Amino acid sequence: MGARADLTRALLAGRTAAREGAPPTACPHPARTLLRTAWLRGYGQATNAAAE
Repeated sequence: MGARADLTRALLAGRTAAREGAPPTACPHPARTLLRTAWLRGYGQATNAAAE
C-alpha cells in the first residue's frame, strides 16, 4: 500500500468522522503529519458540505 492510498484513506476517514458527529479532536494521527492534514481536510469537506 502506498502513501497516496494512506492519504486517501485518512481523508475518507475524516469525512466519515464528521458525518458521524465526532469532534475534530478525534483525529487519530499525530500532529504535523500529512495523514493528520488529510484527515482534517476530509473532516472540513464534510462539515462544509453539510453547512451548504
